[in-house]
Amino acid sequence: MNLLDRLFSKEIQRRTGAHAITIYIENENARKRSRSRGKKALTSASASTKKTTTIVTTKKLQGSFLRRLDTRFPWLKLFAVLIFGIIVVLDLCDLTISHTSDESNRIKIAPMAKHVRVTERVLNGKKLVALTFDDGPSELTTPRLLDILKSKDVPATFFMLGSMMRTYPDLAKRIEKEGHIAASHTMYHQNLIRISAAAMQDDINEAKSVYSNILGHDLTLVRPPYGNYNDAVRSAINLPIILWSVDTLDWKSQNVDSIIATTKNQIHDGAVILMHDIYPTTVDAVPALIDTLRQDGYEFVTIPELANIRGSNLTPGTIYYNFRP
Repeated sequence: MNLLDRLFSKEIQRRTGAHAITIYIENENARKRSRSRGKKALTSASASTKKTTTIVTTKKLQGSFLRRLDTRFPWLKLFAVLIFGIIVVLDLCDLTISHTSDESNRIKIAPMAKHVRVTERVLNGKKLVALTFDDGPSELTTPRLLDILKSKDVPATFFMLGSMMRTYPDLAKRIEKEGHIAASHTMYHQNLIRISAAAMQDDINEAKSVYSNILGHDLTLVRPPYGNYNDAVRSAINLPIILWSVDTLDWKSQNVDSIIATTKNQIHDGAVILMHDIYPTTVDAVPALIDTLRQDGYEFVTIPELANIRGSNLTPGTIYYNFRP
């Protein structure tokens, strides 16, 4: 095949996507050229032919842009698979790193399920408070609260009832996925010091089971209903018990102005604020409460963040009301 034939063949291939092959038929008087495309074997012979050439030609089916792209750049498929694999691995690892200027305030690398935000907050020297919400999640109020917290970039700690988690598992998952801390408020909101030891243990164990089944990991924090506990309760729970130092009385007043005023009267550095995400008025009060406390110099953190910054190890069986400096 001379140079002209090669160039012609390549041009056909470029324009049509076909593999073109030239058939030569030589005789004494002239050389005839024919070009063919197709999948059929062609045999050319002539009485005056000194040479017979048999060839098989193939034609790549005309296809989509992606098929033609794959033909010309076969390495792209391997590259795409590699990129997809990296994305999957990163998603499975799901890690985020938080940075602060002070090593004591640095948030350790943690799965996003436990801490989504890439925290750039410098917390050293700041007044800190933890918003906590009991009795949910509720499909009527919790989604709106989560939207507000997300828009304000405020993390919170949710002490959820096992019965509500079982009813609304997707909400429980969303709470944790969006960077909040999912904790337990027992299974059925029973007064643990008023029921039998067996009933108490059953309630606590059932709540732990529901929690781990839905969220895929063990429970780490508990708040007993009404804040009631005794030695038997502490022993049965066998986890850090988080109470509060600021009671908004939102369940009682169900009034936005009253919730904010009550909070301002009790607020202090290291405070744990008690609220309930099952009341619409509580959710209504949250944006203004956040803005008010921020104007007063407070920064919002989760219970584990607050404990870590203030040097507490959150020991099982220990009661925590606040985390003052």
